[in-house]
Amino acid sequence: MPSSLQKLLQSPLESPVLQDGDTAFQGLVSRLRPSQLEPGQVAISKNMRFDEAGAAKVREGYRNVSGGLTTTAVIPFIPESAGTSALVLIGTTGAYCTGADLGSGVIRITTKDSGGSAIAHGIPATGGMVNLASFSGGTNTLNGNRAATYRTASTFDVTVTSPLTVSGAWINGIVGAIKLSGGIINVHGACRFSDPTSSNDESIIIAYNEKAVSIKVSTLASADIEYPTGVTIDAEAHLQQEFGKVMLRREGKTTLIFDPQDGTTGFGGSGDTKFAVVASGTKTQSVDLSGAGTTVTTAGKVSMAVSGHLLESGDKVVVVDAATSGLTNGTEYRVLVADANNFAFFANVKTNAVGSTVVVRKTVSVGGGYINAPGAAFGTLAGQRVFVPYTHTEAASPAVRSPAVRDEIIASDIFDPQTFDPILNQFRMNGGAADFVVGMHPFGDDSLVVFNRNSIHRLIGVSGSLLDVSSHVLTTELGCVARKSIVYHAGAFLFLSDDGVMGLTFQDALNLRGTDLPLSEAIDAEFKRVNREHMNKATACYSDNRYYLAVPTGVSTECNEIWIYSFLNSSWESIDTASSAGFTVTQFIPAKSGKMNEVYAVTADGGVVKISNTGRADDLLYAAAGASSPAVTAIPAHLRTRGYTHGTIERKRFNHVDLHLKSDDEHASTGEITLLTEDPDETIVLGTLEDRLGSVLAAGEGASVRSRTGNPRGFSAQIDWVPSSGRPELRGIAVRATPTFNSPTSAK
Repeated sequence: MPSSLQKLLQSPLESPVLQDGDTAFQGLVSRLRPSQLEPGQVAISKNMRFDEAGAAKVREGYRNVSGGLTTTAVIPFIPESAGTSALVLIGTTGAYCTGADLGSGVIRITTKDSGGSAIAHGIPATGGMVNLASFSGGTNTLNGNRAATYRTASTFDVTVTSPLTVSGAWINGIVGAIKLSGGIINVHGACRFSDPTSSNDESIIIAYNEKAVSIKVSTLASADIEYPTGVTIDAEAHLQQEFGKVMLRREGKTTLIFDPQDGTTGFGGSGDTKFAVVASGTKTQSVDLSGAGTTVTTAGKVSMAVSGHLLESGDKVVVVDAATSGLTNGTEYRVLVADANNFAFFANVKTNAVGSTVVVRKTVSVGGGYINAPGAAFGTLAGQRVFVPYTHTEAASPAVRSPAVRDEIIASDIFDPQTFDPILNQFRMNGGAADFVVGMHPFGDDSLVVFNRNSIHRLIGVSGSLLDVSSHVLTTELGCVARKSIVYHAGAFLFLSDDGVMGLTFQDALNLRGTDLPLSEAIDAEFKRVNREHMNKATACYSDNRYYLAVPTGVSTECNEIWIYSFLNSSWESIDTASSAGFTVTQFIPAKSGKMNEVYAVTADGGVVKISNTGRADDLLYAAAGASSPAVTAIPAHLRTRGYTHGTIERKRFNHVDLHLKSDDEHASTGEITLLTEDPDETIVLGTLEDRLGSVLAAGEGASVRSRTGNPRGFSAQIDWVPSSGRPELRGIAVRATPTFNSPTSAK
């Protein structure tokens, strides 16, 4: 045998080629080491979405749809000498002031009383800064802090040319002292509003300091909804549509109500679009209503004429004296109100029957007597009632109940969010324990789940008589941290607790039981970054088979990150952020702009942002409060794969990387590829798509990108993919390696 062949046969074996990689991506797991992850799992996923085929694609861009609705702080000051910039601390003047257009944005204001007579405004001859409110009728916005030029004791001029010149005749205005808030506008609450006259016409109503704004999502048109005179919002507010009306609740404050169908103060009404204050103080209890000459017309319609009956359509009445009408005493009916002095109901009596004087009685409380709406922080609809925390009284200036109670709730009358029925503390949850009510949510047809801070309870029978409601403790081992994090989907509640995102699920016979592990177990490393001092602000929603949860992280006091859980993949999908530091989420609202629900975020700086189905490959956001226009910024996307070990714990040489990429049909794309090795640790920048392909990846085009790595050694290797433009999707990754040791035996 030739010596050369003999040497070849005796040489070490050729290095085998090792293959590892992923052809689909399923979910984010940050709790484990990268080398412990299963195929399809990734170690970092920022601003990514995993589609049904397993591709990892950059999310769609966020788009502000409302314009900049907030302002920056402008602190007023009083100059050394009097002049038009001096603050004029006059008293509020009437609600009947008018404005005449003098041209070029100059409006002459005349202060008047209710009879239309001119009255003194109190502005000195040197003029000064005053506040105009409730003026309507002209074009653009006259209301606000304005510099007043004295003309007469009852007239003065203001000039408004920025941002838009005002014009036209103005009526029903209020003149008063300058608002010392300095023009700061904050978001305090929001809700979805569905127009009952249209099946595809939804709006988002946002509560600001001195007014609410309704934004129609189909056209993006906005409309102001004024607060009652003298009312401003300076703390968190809860807005909710209830029985066709919008209720605005604040803890320790009287509830506000907006009726969009009201002929005077509703949308399209004859007066200012405006909230009203609900009744407060002592509740007028049920009274007997006598209708002399009550008649029965066609189809058994019983009509009663009772002056000032104070009923609303849907209210119940009970017959207490049928007289000769043919009605039966003790029978209950729902009324249809014609006007303030006439109502009717339908009964099984003969047509044209006449009762001398029929007497009916309004519904009687089953407890200690009806009360007006208490000063509650929020309300929850369940069983055709509204349940609220019973922490404050129903007085005109609600006070904390004595003794203070924070673990009790109270229910409204059926279909009436303004009348409540205390029932001898029947709904006190975990009474006397170190606990308080955080949130509530309906469950099934007849239950209400009450989330306390340290326990969870279930009320059964809330749609019937309140005397029949029973209370059950679900758990005293955990509670809810953030009311707006509670979401119900597919038989399970999700909510944020001290231990992470927890769940309550169905067990036997529709009973609820807590899950053993937090849903957020896979991303526990992310949960540890949550700012515990402000995690009660977390907000969530469900849409398109995803759970969206916004939380404050790091030193942020507002919700600056959005965590996405995919129910289709049964895993966490992404940690979403925006390049704009001013993007923080106050509330999520799924709403229809067509036939399908889309996700909108109400933000602290800049109004309403659409975050799904935008078609954008960049973010269009207001960088900060007071910005004059939105800024276009790149989506900060980043995906890091699991640690590829190639099935062995030995060190390897990583020599080739392959990526399968595709641009979406609308945008060309590019990005940077990096290899990271572990033990020894090394970072090798493999370059951009332009480096590998010679150009960006054109819209609709796919490519297999191959790169040599320089043969770095390591126990495992990860791939960093950082898209910088477009919305490319990563379909698969392959990493080739060879063993570091070629000999079949290890040397000592």
